[in-house]
Amino acid sequence: MDDFLATDFPDLAARNGHLVAQGVDFLGAPPLAIEIAGSVWTFSADGTELRCSPGIADGAVVVSFTDDAFSDWVQNQRSFGAMLTARELRYRGGDERDVSVWDSLWLCLLEGWPVTGDVDFRDRRGEPLDLGQVLGPGDDPADVAHFLREAGFLHLRGWIDPADMAAVSADIDRALPDYREGDGRSWWATVADGTRRCVRLQEFIERSPTTAAILRGERWDQLRQALAGDETLIARPAEGRGLEALIKPLRVTAGPSDLPFHRDCHFGRHAYTCSSVTVGIAVTASGEDNGQLRVIAGSHRVLMPVEIAKTRPYLPVVPVPTEAGDVTVHLSDTLHESTPPLAAERRVMYTGFSLPPREPATDAGQAIADLRERVYKVLEPAATPDR
Repeated sequence: MDDFLATDFPDLAARNGHLVAQGVDFLGAPPLAIEIAGSVWTFSADGTELRCSPGIADGAVVVSFTDDAFSDWVQNQRSFGAMLTARELRYRGGDERDVSVWDSLWLCLLEGWPVTGDVDFRDRRGEPLDLGQVLGPGDDPADVAHFLREAGFLHLRGWIDPADMAAVSADIDRALPDYREGDGRSWWATVADGTRRCVRLQEFIERSPTTAAILRGERWDQLRQALAGDETLIARPAEGRGLEALIKPLRVTAGPSDLPFHRDCHFGRHAYTCSSVTVGIAVTASGEDNGQLRVIAGSHRVLMPVEIAKTRPYLPVVPVPTEAGDVTVHLSDTLHESTPPLAAERRVMYTGFSLPPREPATDAGQAIADLRERVYKVLEPAATPDR
């Protein structure tokens, strides 16, 4: 902490402290006290400035860190969200909303990504953007690229033959017996009758010739180019774990089948790896009856805290009902959720595109990757950890 306050904090506070202060005021955030080995410092907003002072300020939420955990958090290697999910975060004097708010405020400090601000959605001609618009391969690729950057998501139709989805669904049924709980290739959930159901199938593309043909086809590459606009996007591999199939059963009582609002960088490492677009392929139709994707438009431009998104979002919440064969796209830092099915099971596949890596891959993010793979176990009911 002494090193951070002496070398990094003054410049960060000068550049982005006013944005953090605006967020503190807008969200009504308490001061944040960081406790390490008996020493405590409090971050708080004073007018338009962010300050740090020794001790615990009145009304502060207090987070207790080890040196290593503080180092991870202060550099956005792991977020409060990751530590909460792993049941490692120890805090007092506040609640989960408070630590979620400070996750966003801290990323605002590091990146200059504002927590609040006016978001206006406009098309390329400057007219109001229709957030419910469905775009096809016949639309101007520049409109496709602009919509994604403006709203943070897309709803596409006509890029995949819907007749192929029956074959893909049959491939899922044939593949299911090859997966076992604990195999490292699947997630599992419990439904109301106590049955354990496989809800995520990795390496599925090797079991679905139809899916492999889609990802290797000219239309799929046309989609990649449209999403890229003036940038360069590369596709995930059309083999191995480049795609996963998800099943959304009815009446899930435990497990990660349908997740509330989150970002793909929710666990941390936004500045290191959050440079991709996630592409969903609707194997079955989706809607209010059998669950659907919902996104918060503009949340890639305004850093709304996850817990605020769940309770009182201050940007437009847009449902994306799909027909079989439709494609959804969202940026990895756009808030999104999957609503649970009420009348029928839903099936969807996810893959994506990303910016080319700027440097050779390292294992620096391995802890986050490991947490993602075991998250279905972590999310099983358990006693609430000590705070």
